[in-house]
Amino acid sequence: MPDVLVMAFKLLLAGLLGGFVGYEREVHEHPAGLRTHILVCMGAAVFTLVSVSFGRNSSDPSRIAAQIVSGIGFLGGGAILRQGNIVRGLTTAASLWTVAAIGMAVGIGGPSYYALATFATGIVFVTLSTVRGIEPSLGKTQSCKFSFDIPEHRFETLADIIEELTSKGAVIQSLAGSEPSEGCRTVVLRMKLPRGMKPEYVLQLLSGHPELGHFECS
Repeated sequence: MPDVLVMAFKLLLAGLLGGFVGYEREVHEHPAGLRTHILVCMGAAVFTLVSVSFGRNSSDPSRIAAQIVSGIGFLGGGAILRQGNIVRGLTTAASLWTVAAIGMAVGIGGPSYYALATFATGIVFVTLSTVRGIEPSLGKTQSCKFSFDIPEHRFETLADIIEELTSKGAVIQSLAGSEPSEGCRTVVLRMKLPRGMKPEYVLQLLSGHPELGHFECS
């Protein structure tokens, strides 16, 4: 009975730590969210528990552990999406791979491995939730999506805006427009901003055209 309680504790801890990372992915609407990270972490813990049990019978416990690493690689590959020259989902794939490692540490058990798993979870969460905000200051470009309404007969304004932004180093990634409604279309412009250009600058540029309306940035 004590062994059953220990295994149940490990599964609960793995689910909690995996969910902690998955919560951040869920909030930002990434392909793999809360449920996926919980299941990956708990699954890795279960496989590790089974592997350790096999090891007691003189089998090689590292065989199952190795298959966890390669199997999660395939799962993470499913989260990676390619749209033209843009690749998305790499960070989510890496977070899945990491929570699998956290689940393996919980599955092995012991105070040192519990501490390792908890500390690793904290580092992953901080990395995912805070590093995004300082990346622009490190010289990395920032991708933003802007949406606004534009009258159908004023599309030359859109051309002028795009020309000004690209002349300052912005890269247009995608441009889409909704069906016309009451003489207006909603335009969604996704672009990569160069170092030093903030989303507020683009919003200010858009607000300088009185014919445009309903500005949003995400």
